[in-house]
Amino acid sequence: MLVVSHDPAFPPQSGTDLRNHRNAVAAAAFGPVCLASVRPQAVEAVDPPIRIEALSIDGEARTGSIGWWRIRAEHRISRSALTRLETLVRDFRPDTIVVEGIGLFKLLQPLRPLTKQLILDMHNVESDLAGQLHRADKARSAAARLATTIAIRRLEGTALSLVDRVWVCSNEDRERLTTLFPHKVPVDVVPNGIPHAGDIPETLRAQHAADNDIPVILFVGHLDYPPNVDAAKRLAGIIFPRVRQAFPAATLAIAGRRPKPAVRALAGLPGVELVENPETMAPLLSRAHLTIIPLAAGGGTRIKILEAMAWGVPVIATPLAAEGLGFVENQELLLSVSDEVLADMAVGLCLDAERRAKQRIRAHQAVWARFGPRAIRNAVRDGLGLDEAGG
Repeated sequence: MLVVSHDPAFPPQSGTDLRNHRNAVAAAAFGPVCLASVRPQAVEAVDPPIRIEALSIDGEARTGSIGWWRIRAEHRISRSALTRLETLVRDFRPDTIVVEGIGLFKLLQPLRPLTKQLILDMHNVESDLAGQLHRADKARSAAARLATTIAIRRLEGTALSLVDRVWVCSNEDRERLTTLFPHKVPVDVVPNGIPHAGDIPETLRAQHAADNDIPVILFVGHLDYPPNVDAAKRLAGIIFPRVRQAFPAATLAIAGRRPKPAVRALAGLPGVELVENPETMAPLLSRAHLTIIPLAAGGGTRIKILEAMAWGVPVIATPLAAEGLGFVENQELLLSVSDEVLADMAVGLCLDAERRAKQRIRAHQAVWARFGPRAIRNAVRDGLGLDEAGG
């Protein structure tokens, strides 16, 4: 299997490359796997089961790009990158090529005749996500927002006509896609898995937060992604101050890559700490009492929830943040659309050690059973159609 992404999937850090890398690791159980990125590989890859390639080289002369732009989300792909990709395909000879999302739409047609099976991995149903984001964009007219959503939907339909299968993150995304584009191609649910599962102890650590402990709240995300920026601002500006009314010494750690200036400014608020570009999440997750994820927009499924639960960190979130994961409300996580209620839930959970412990245990068991390495390996096997082929 050859996985083609825009950004390098190694070393995996953000949601996109975590998904690409996790799927590649799972597929390596069934045969050779190569990860190829359009952008240059910044770090020398040391990942023996998986071949790592880049289709561009830092500092090389700029060449013309292939294709034309239908939507802003499409990535530029140079002619030299396409030539390297075609050479790689002839050398590696994959049975299956997986292309990351409609941002790489321009590659689907050139790759179509070069492989037995072409798969589009839709990390999000982009037209649905665009609709969410555009509804919140009051600066643009309703007609302009609708036109953008329609353009993305048209591109999705064309993409689905070029591939043999589609992967999505959740049953909800599968239903969205099959409703929008009935009878196009098989749509397989390949969930996002627990990130860095090999570095997380599967045995739940002893509960470290006693009733009189000072709560440490954690928010993790790509901090230049508009839905995460909005969530961080509401968490630091509305939710967390209510928590501090009950626990004046409580702290909030906001951690992630490339924080926007609006996120940087939050570090000036009482008790708020910004952890920029953390090399590992382990120290933050090991000391967090809980994580609050007040997302109001977004697609796919939230890897940050899976990672927190795998570490035994209780999760409080909006229903949208937890969409597609199928966790049991009030047992494995707490949900509300209201910032005020999210704050009250956090206070209540910090005060009730017994309830916090029960939620940790239930969530930990559920996440490892349904999103651990074995579950993802089985989903990738089904998504490759190996059982159908008798593989």
